[in-house]
Amino acid sequence: MKNQPINSTSTSSDEREDIHETTTPDAPELSMILEQMTAYFTDRANGDDLDVLNFSLHHLFCRVDYLYRAALPELLHNTPPPVTEQTFTDDLAYRQSTWSKLRTIKHSINRLEPLCNLLSDATRGILDTLDLTGHMAGTNPAITGEITLPRLASIAQNEELDWLQSLNKEHWQQALATLTGCLSYWQQSYSQLAHFANHFAHVLPAIPSLTQLDEVFNTLLDSTCTIFGDILPGFQAISAGQVVDDAADATLLFDLMQQTDQLLLQFDAALEPLHALIEHFALMFHR
Repeated sequence: MKNQPINSTSTSSDEREDIHETTTPDAPELSMILEQMTAYFTDRANGDDLDVLNFSLHHLFCRVDYLYRAALPELLHNTPPPVTEQTFTDDLAYRQSTWSKLRTIKHSINRLEPLCNLLSDATRGILDTLDLTGHMAGTNPAITGEITLPRLASIAQNEELDWLQSLNKEHWQQALATLTGCLSYWQQSYSQLAHFANHFAHVLPAIPSLTQLDEVFNTLLDSTCTIFGDILPGFQAISAGQVVDDAADATLLFDLMQQTDQLLLQFDAALEPLHALIEHFALMFHR
């Protein structure tokens, strides 16, 4: 009989992640920020692109939250004491637990990748639409930032920009503070975890690419915090002035694409060492 993995019927990673997503802290605040950002682009970009942008950013946040609030801490919270390879071989419970946690992390990354592809496509679509409609061509009077009486009248009559007139700055600041607190929690929590290279030092000679994982998850965290801590608030800062600034919008959209591309690069870099670790800790029936 050929070797087969044990416990392939354990609790689905999809189920755990989906349950976490429905209870993600700060989700209402995130929804408020995303709704205001998409409203800012209403009638200036394709509606489907805006829906995809909202969807992908929301799920990106929730799944990164799961990664840094649950999956990574469960694996790396405590560095195991120095042991021999024979001890790890005998400790089937440890190997099974580690194997399962590594698979969960790899699965999370596999679910993040298509979200980032959607996000990149939607952002590119919004940029293309702004360009085609002349919003970035320098012919739109809004670009000048001049507050003339006709301009003020146009704003007042534009239903798509009505939300700017009634924007509750206090609620916005509360939502932003809550979101920023979540980003800080990710950073603090991850900084207290053991490094992959230290946690799995006993397999480092066999898997030298393991050292990549610490850099990967640091960069992944930095890029995600840039998206939600700098870029999204940047759109609100522009819109609060009640003047469309297409040059600033384009800069933020290009920044969003750049950070999204950086995330995709990190996902690719993480898969090979994660797969090697999973193979190392796989529990097998013996002949």
